[in-house]
Amino acid sequence: MAKKHDFDAAWKSILEAFEVEIVELLFPEIFSKVDWELGTESLDKDLQEIQKDIFDRDSSEKVISDKIIKVRLKDKKSKILFIHVEVQSYSSEHEVFGERMFRYFYRIWDKFRYKDKDKSEIVAAAIYTYKGEGGKDKRYVYKLPEIENEILIYNFKTIDVEKIKLEKISDENPLKLVFKMAKSLLETGVRDEDIYEAKIKLAEELKNYNKVKNNDQIKALVDFLEYLFLIQNQELENKYEEYKKASGGVFKLSIDEIRKLHYKEEGREEGREEGEIKKAMEMAKAMILDGEGNEKIKRYTKLEYTVIDELRKKLSN
Repeated sequence: MAKKHDFDAAWKSILEAFEVEIVELLFPEIFSKVDWELGTESLDKDLQEIQKDIFDRDSSEKVISDKIIKVRLKDKKSKILFIHVEVQSYSSEHEVFGERMFRYFYRIWDKFRYKDKDKSEIVAAAIYTYKGEGGKDKRYVYKLPEIENEILIYNFKTIDVEKIKLEKISDENPLKLVFKMAKSLLETGVRDEDIYEAKIKLAEELKNYNKVKNNDQIKALVDFLEYLFLIQNQELENKYEEYKKASGGVFKLSIDEIRKLHYKEEGREEGREEGEIKKAMEMAKAMILDGEGNEKIKRYTKLEYTVIDELRKKLSN
């Protein structure tokens, strides 16, 4: 079964792990005005409700790489800023993407603008991750042919991965590596050999990468590389897995080791780790028996392909 790209899962992990860095890159004008010490709040549940109004119910459940981040501004302690980030991995063709961005804006406005007495602010950005010009709107214009002037113009920030100048992103911002990976994917051929070479090259850079703040960011970067660069040839995939084992660095941090670092408790650490592994193995078994492919199993369990293949062999005997 051929593996399929999961762009939504890839970008979702990045948007969650690098909230501060995303704002710094997209909105440098307001970055220093945010009171980061008060923390951020993700409005995933509210976002899902908004999506159901914009998309049909089935489609809204698949749109997971959008993000609304709630922060507070320094100068007006109670002033709230809602930052909406949308990742678009394909051309929307006949649909007007700019109109969709505007619909998000007025739904967020309607839901939050007058919820607090200080009138919350709203800014938005779109990240385009595909090739070509189709659908890469930078604004939405509402106009009637009978009326000369535009009735409404809605502008939003955009980043086009295909055209982004990496040298303009600070070396201290880990998103430079994220966009380097995304840009590299667009420039890589479709042959497994080309994908393998590109993946190894990026993995070498990631191996000892030291610009991250925590293990969630390490995991997000590793997952991003895995989700984007899919090797169909099992022999080359096994070769890549062997490379990871030999490389160490960030690749030593399996999901269980990361959890071990996050949930370190005396006397319970080892038991918790074993419990997490057991749960992952049980989930993998159930998914194999349900006929699921390795890519989906890896995404849900975080087990390596070699482990999944071994488990698959045991179940088939």
